Amino acid sequence: MLRRIAPALLILATFILDTTLMPIVYGGVYTVPLTLVAVFLIGMLMGRMQGLLYGTIGGLLIDITSGTLGMMAFFFMAVGFLIGLILYNPGEHLRMARRNARKRRIQRGVWVFALTMMGEIVLFIIQYFNTATLQWVYFLNMGVRALICTALTILLRPAAYRLLLGDDRRRRPVRDREVKSF
Repeated sequence: MLRRIAPALLILATFILDTTLMPIVYGGVYTVPLTLVAVFLIGMLMGRMQGLLYGTIGGLLIDITSGTLGMMAFFFMAVGFLIGLILYNPGEHLRMARRNARKRRIQRGVWVFALTMMGEIVLFIIQYFNTATLQWVYFLNMGVRALICTALTILLRPAAYRLLLGDDRRRRPVRDREVKSF
């Protein structure tokens, strides 16, 4: 039962952290929404439809509190779907992933960075048309935020794997046993 509601609890917990604790601790330009990291992890570990669903929920929660209804919801929804489409592998177990761990980690990092930068660029274009100001420091800030989001996603993936999919010891294949029939 807990395994079924774990993604919803993860989105809710990261949303609460984003809206209550993070503005108190740090409110600078390099703030990365932890809800986005959770959407990346859910899409990566559970597939495109789960990423789409929880991306929509997380984005709507962020939009409701910030007053920009629809902007972050669409971005989170698209990112959750795309990361699930690209990186979800239903047959991947933790032991199998250790064989190509470095290659898979780099691949995940590149895709998370690319999708985060895509969203940052779209939000930058929207900001430009609202303010009509262009400063080159914006591009530096976008790159740093994308790197922070990528690092958080890669570092938190093992913990999210355990939370969302369970212990790897339970998934060990059963050895073929000889069955004697009489």
